[in-house]
Amino acid sequence: MPISLASTSASSMHGAVVPIAYITGNGSSNGVTFSNIPQIYQDLYLVVTGGNSNSGADNPILVTFNGTYPNPLGWTYMSSNGSSASSSRTTSSDRIVFNGTATNIATSSNPGTYIAHFFNYANTSTYKTILCRSAEDANGSGQTALTIGLLRSTSAIVGFNVSQSSGNSTPTTTTFALYGVRTVGQ
Repeated sequence: MPISLASTSASSMHGAVVPIAYITGNGSSNGVTFSNIPQIYQDLYLVVTGGNSNSGADNPILVTFNGTYPNPLGWTYMSSNGSSASSSRTTSSDRIVFNGTATNIATSSNPGTYIAHFFNYANTSTYKTILCRSAEDANGSGQTALTIGLLRSTSAIVGFNVSQSSGNSTPTTTTFALYGVRTVGQ
């Protein structure tokens, strides 16, 4: 379910965080695509609330930037389910995983929250750092995770896709809110 964000100029409203887009899953396609992201903010902030349509499955939530690059992402995650902890890393991937191991993932009836901060997304002279935090209660059997990633590209992030690895449809109870973080004095 793509959504196009035509060029949007900064409004006169004050505050550091400006809403850019808010959409919900449509129940028939996997994930959402944000495109034509305005290049006027310092950072992007994405908040996803919802669950998987496939109860109890291991189902990572993935983000792919600007279409598909040939493996420019490196990332490391740490996760814990309350009784054990795990971590892993990859140095060459075409996507970043928001939610660590994704075991006992949140469902439509036990939703999770996924927050990602894309630093300096519009800068065309630096690589991009991505910080993802997730919490999946799954009625007492979920996990929390922290993922830090590096997009090894100096291209601005003009679009990205958020999807489930299983290919399952994104439930209508899942929401995606994208925000721009203003620079000082903007």
